Amino acid sequence: MKRLLPLFLLFVASSHNADLEQCDKFEKAVAVWSEGREKEQNLTLSFREVVEVKGVERAYVRLTASCDYRMRINGEFVAHGPSVAAHDFYRVDCYDVTNYLREGRNIVAIEVAGYNTPSYYLLDQPSFLQAEVEVDGRVVAATGKEFRAYDLAQRVADVPKFSFQRPHTEQYNLKADFSEWTTNPDWQSVAPEKLVEQPHKELLVRGVAYPDYTTHNAQLIDGKTLYKFATNSTGFLCAKVRVLKPTQLTLRFDEILGEDGRVMKRRLSWKPYIIYNLQEGEYELESFEPYTMQYVEVFAEAEACEVESIYMRDYCNSDCHRATFEASREELNELFEASRRNYRQNVLDVYMDCPGRERTGWLGDSYFTSRAEFNFSGKSKVEHNFLENFLLPEKFRDIADGMLPMCYPADHRDGNFIPNFAMWFVLELEEYRQRTGDVATVERARKRVYDLLDYYKPFLNEDGLLENLERWVFVDYSHSNKCTQGVSYPSNMLYAKMLDTVARIYGDQSLAEQAEQIRKTILRQSFNGEFFVDNAVRNEEGRLVLTENITEACQYYALFCEVVTPKSHPDFWLRMREGFSPQKREAGSYAHIPPANVFIGNYLRFEMLSREGYCSQLVEEVTALYMPMVRITGTLWEFFKPRASCCHGFGSHIAHILYRDLLGVYQILPCERKVRVRMVDCGLEWCRGSIPVGDEQIDIEWHYTDGEFKVKMALPQGYTCEVVPTDYKVTLVE
Repeated sequence: MKRLLPLFLLFVASSHNADLEQCDKFEKAVAVWSEGREKEQNLTLSFREVVEVKGVERAYVRLTASCDYRMRINGEFVAHGPSVAAHDFYRVDCYDVTNYLREGRNIVAIEVAGYNTPSYYLLDQPSFLQAEVEVDGRVVAATGKEFRAYDLAQRVADVPKFSFQRPHTEQYNLKADFSEWTTNPDWQSVAPEKLVEQPHKELLVRGVAYPDYTTHNAQLIDGKTLYKFATNSTGFLCAKVRVLKPTQLTLRFDEILGEDGRVMKRRLSWKPYIIYNLQEGEYELESFEPYTMQYVEVFAEAEACEVESIYMRDYCNSDCHRATFEASREELNELFEASRRNYRQNVLDVYMDCPGRERTGWLGDSYFTSRAEFNFSGKSKVEHNFLENFLLPEKFRDIADGMLPMCYPADHRDGNFIPNFAMWFVLELEEYRQRTGDVATVERARKRVYDLLDYYKPFLNEDGLLENLERWVFVDYSHSNKCTQGVSYPSNMLYAKMLDTVARIYGDQSLAEQAEQIRKTILRQSFNGEFFVDNAVRNEEGRLVLTENITEACQYYALFCEVVTPKSHPDFWLRMREGFSPQKREAGSYAHIPPANVFIGNYLRFEMLSREGYCSQLVEEVTALYMPMVRITGTLWEFFKPRASCCHGFGSHIAHILYRDLLGVYQILPCERKVRVRMVDCGLEWCRGSIPVGDEQIDIEWHYTDGEFKVKMALPQGYTCEVVPTDYKVTLVE
């Protein structure tokens, strides 16, 4: 039985016409900003225009901005944006606003925050707005001619940054009529700014679905000041309050509570609060920026403020609700929904690391999140934008020539980068081509890829291995990252896999030969007969000497990158499969070897279990490791403990595991119009689900009895099914 979509989700999915995604041109609008203030830090300008309409049939607003905008029409929230792009490029949003307009005079109000500060979220670029209103085929208002802008001074400019990776915190000085400029056509309380035209902007199509702005309430859980959302959530924090006397209202939020059962003042290095200095009156407050939280604590002077409600306006992916999954084990259904929550909150216009701390797109993570996008939406639109952002600039600022940023779009003023993550970019590029058939983008990436290869060449030693890589050499968020000096063998394993990938996608056989030689050298130098050693360093005589560093994550790299295989080294494979399971680890098995963390180590472990068909073990391990997270926040975390983000983008990959290794949809090959099905006993009686494929879907349901899978399946038109041979009988039924 298929689950029905809630009506509000059907509305979200269809509220913007598909053809609007291709809009990247303005008819009349030019980019404008207040004269001489385009580089001023943390300046918010309020643009507005009164538009008179009569009998409107169809109306649109096209706009883009730097850094951020929020649009209201007649005081009603319409949208937040824009979709992010590379340095010096800007994506254009186009909204069908027909239903927001009324007969007569209408106020189109657009707030734009110009932060002009480096971050891992919004680029440090001069501020501007470019917008126009089209009614029934005619542009009736456009920046450069219409639209006035005001510095209302409601948002305080001199405040700290929210985090190292994000711009400024939010603090406001407000009176009860603070939003009248969005609702009153005759409002004239402040003199307008002098707007001047800004330099021409390179414009791009949005290319991805518009967000889901559904609202939902938090519940008061202590009878006083502490509120809780049903699960971890991401969006704009809202509050309806009545202020009885002037007061300062602070909303403090986080994903978890402290040991005292309250929201921690600063669990990490973030500043998770919003401050409002309010005069008497009634207010509907809404944060300008999106945040991630499960708990909100309200602080105000006693008897000065009455809170009617705390709620959130989601700022999440809207194109993920056609995907369904159900299994005979309820925990797996909970894991799937948790994975969807991670996806909704982290995949908006890029693949975010996390939606609270920074909101930028990270390589490495994206290799796994991209699979989830294809499963949840049936498309790779966000991935296209994500990859395109890395291909647009002629060169990247602040980092070494040839290298790719570890996260982007972002500012890297400290010059930091992760040489390993650029390798994952190449691996993802190959899977992207398989998913989409987009040969043009892969060919467009050729120079970027070969520039990257040129970057690595000076680091090759006499053995043909990378040695003394610069900056943040990242293996796994564990002790492994302390074992990267000299020759990092996991880094070289990944390098070999990258070279093989380049050889396949660009037909460069010499790189495949180089990769094979690297694998042989690693096996000879690093493998001690039981485990792989993480690294080797030079002694006083300049000779390369193995360290005593052996970590769990290093072993998974050796398998994932095929330095060894279960067939070539069965004892090693058995040792890793059985001796390092969570249950054995808990019992102290190999306690002297530092364990792998969630990312990347355990994800590579899951890939190895899947590759060899150990799906029952995979189910048990995923459940054991991730269900404790789900029970606390309803989302999947960056680490096994809640010491960082509790909603991480790569957590959405768990849905891919459930589809591939439990539901049995092992591989979807759109270019071949083929689905490969692999059925392996995973300890379930039955499983069913729907996976979007473009605008169609795969429907599959199976029951397992006495060693036989009875599978019922409906495929998109023109698709064929290939059953991967296993030890189990598979019968396709009508």
